[in-house]
Amino acid sequence: MSRSLTLAAAVLVVAFGAAACQTSEKAANTTQSAAQAQMTPSLSTTDATFLNAVGKGGIAEVEFGRLAQSHATRADVRAFGAQMVSDHTTAGNELATLAQSKQMTPPGDMDLNHKAKYDRLSSTSGTEFDRSYMQGQVEDHTAVVAAFQDEITNGSDADVKAFAQKYLPIVQHHLDMARTLAQ
Repeated sequence: MSRSLTLAAAVLVVAFGAAACQTSEKAANTTQSAAQAQMTPSLSTTDATFLNAVGKGGIAEVEFGRLAQSHATRADVRAFGAQMVSDHTTAGNELATLAQSKQMTPPGDMDLNHKAKYDRLSSTSGTEFDRSYMQGQVEDHTAVVAAFQDEITNGSDADVKAFAQKYLPIVQHHLDMARTLAQ
């Protein structure tokens, strides 16, 4: 009984710690984006937040895709990983150019949440890797589709909104493929 309570308490501490970390990271990203928006008067906090979040997420997708190419057991999952590397590298390069044109420093690494997921995923193999990777892709691309839609609806910079409009169909296609492969 004592061990069960200790284990339950440990699980709760880890869960609350992870949630607090995600909340803290989101607040830090928003603060950073607000500061960058102030440095670039034509860029709203919404636009700067979008550029930061999508930039970090794109870097993560490239790294996860590379991992899938080397760790996946299914050929279709490896092929999906290769497509993520290709598509997100292209979009990431365009996003970096766009951010720089707005006097904003583009992200150079994935966020802490994705780093933690990457570390967990890199220690798995076989069918467990395939399942975890594809489930993560469904979750990530669902969030990314929502971020792109939010930028299109609420963003104020025409160039940033145009980027979101251009890449939303591609990201939606990634989500559709991920859902199919996750089944």
